[in-house]
Amino acid sequence: MTMHTFTAGELIRDPERRTAGNGNPFVSALLRVDADTIVSLTAFDSALAERLAGLKKGAALACSGRLQARPYTDRDGTLRPGLGVAITELMVGTAPPQRAERRPRAKAAPAAGAGAGGAPFDDDITF
Repeated sequence: MTMHTFTAGELIRDPERRTAGNGNPFVSALLRVDADTIVSLTAFDSALAERLAGLKKGAALACSGRLQARPYTDRDGTLRPGLGVAITELMVGTAPPQRAERRPRAKAAPAAGAGAGGAPFDDDITF
């Protein structure tokens, strides 16, 4: 089963050019998605690999691709769960989505000058 994902964040170090056991080149990078989540990125496609390799630590990006389980061994020798994405699309300079600025709603016209229960509206609210 293949699962596709879309994720965004910033690179925590410069991407690295590497060579697979079969001699094929690829580029790997680490993406911080949030305070507790780091995703390993791998670009096998030559055009994507070149784009990824051209980025530096701190670059904001979004990508999509095949999600993979990527367990790793930490500095203490403990096997930890991890996630990896074999990227199929890369959007550079994409910051995490910002919430749209809230605009005040237009006030509805009062019906015959009365609120619930027939009491008049009191728009003089003080804080």
